[in-house]
Amino acid sequence: MRLKTYIVSTMTEAIPMIKQELGADALILNTKKIKTGGFLGFFQKVKLEVTAAIDPIATPKSQQVEPLQVQPYVSPDGQKDSSVELINELKNIKQFMVQQMKEEQLPEALRLVKEQLTAQEVAQDIQAELLGKLMATAESNNDQTSEIVQRLAREELIAIIKRKMTKLVVEDPEVICFIGPTGVGKTTTIAKIAADYMLTKDKKVGLITADTYRIAAVEQLKTYGSILNIPVKVVESSEDLTKAIEDFHHCDIILMDTAGRNYQQTQYIEELRRLLPAGSKVQIHLVLSLTAKYEDMKKIIDNFGSVSMDELLLTKRDETSSSGAIINLIYHYGIPIRHIANGQNVPDDILAFTPELAADFIMGEEHHG
Repeated sequence: MRLKTYIVSTMTEAIPMIKQELGADALILNTKKIKTGGFLGFFQKVKLEVTAAIDPIATPKSQQVEPLQVQPYVSPDGQKDSSVELINELKNIKQFMVQQMKEEQLPEALRLVKEQLTAQEVAQDIQAELLGKLMATAESNNDQTSEIVQRLAREELIAIIKRKMTKLVVEDPEVICFIGPTGVGKTTTIAKIAADYMLTKDKKVGLITADTYRIAAVEQLKTYGSILNIPVKVVESSEDLTKAIEDFHHCDIILMDTAGRNYQQTQYIEELRRLLPAGSKVQIHLVLSLTAKYEDMKKIIDNFGSVSMDELLLTKRDETSSSGAIINLIYHYGIPIRHIANGQNVPDDILAFTPELAADFIMGEEHHG
C-alpha cells in the first residue's frame, strides 16, 4: 500500500494532485484540518491534511466490483496489510468529495444540483456517486454553465438508474396480486391498469378482490368492473382464489386487489402467504405511496424477505414534491418498477416507468401528464 500525505487549502485542490501521483483508483484514508505558519501562535492558516493511498496490486478494471465498493487489501501471503486497517471506514475519492461539500465551497452549478437532490430526498450515497462524477467532469472543464451541469446531472441519473434497475420478470403476467399499506390507492390504480390492458393492449381482463374487510372497497372494484365491462369475483380463502383463477381461464390477465395492511408488521405478510395458493404463479406487486417516508418503505420491503416480491408500483406522485424515493428504491433494492400513478383519474393518471421519467421528476424537468 503506497501512502502519501498532501497539505492543501481545499479538497478540490487535492484531487488533481492525488490523481496525478497515485492514479484515479486512489483512496482517501484520512483527512483533518491543521493549522500552519503564523508567528507565536498568531496568523496561522487552516489547511487540510489529506492522506491518500493506492493498492500496488490493483485489480484489473474488468474484474473490479462497482466503483463505490472498497475491498480490503490482502498481501500475497494472505495477511492483511497493517496500513489498511482503516479500509472498512474508507470512502473512495468521489464519496469523500461529497462528504466535504458542507465544509468546502462547491462551484455554484454543483451546489444547485446538490440542493435539488437534497430537496428531492435523494439518498446520500446516490448523491455521492452522482456529484463525484460531476465534480470530476468540472475539473476538466471550468467553463460549464449551470444549464450544462443540470443536463449532465440528468444524464448521470439516467445512467445510474439503468445500471441499477432490474428487468421485469414477465412482460405480461397472467395473475397479479396487488398488496400495500392502507390508503396507497390500490383499487383505483388496479382500475387504471385494467383499462390500459383493455384499451391499449386489447387484452381480456378479470378482476378479483380479497378485500372483504371493507364493503366499500368491494363495491368500488365492482363499479369499475361494471364501467369497463370486466367480470369481478370476491374471494376469502386460498381455495376461493384457486377457483376464481380457474373460472377466469379465458382471461389474458387477472388483477387481484387485497386489503390495505400495515406490512411493517410481519403477521400480515403471513396472512398473505396463506391466501396465495401453494406453488401458484401469482406475481406480487407491492404498491407504495411516494408520500410515505423512505425509511417506512424500506422497513416494509425488508419485511418481505419470506415472500417473493416481483415488482413495485408507486402512487400519489401528484401529492408530493419529492421523488427521490424512486431512485432510492431502485438503487438500494433493484426491484423492477412498471408504473407510477400520478392522480385519481381513471384510466389516464398512470405512467409507464422509464429512467428518463424518474430523472425528470427528480431534476424538476417534468413534461408528463
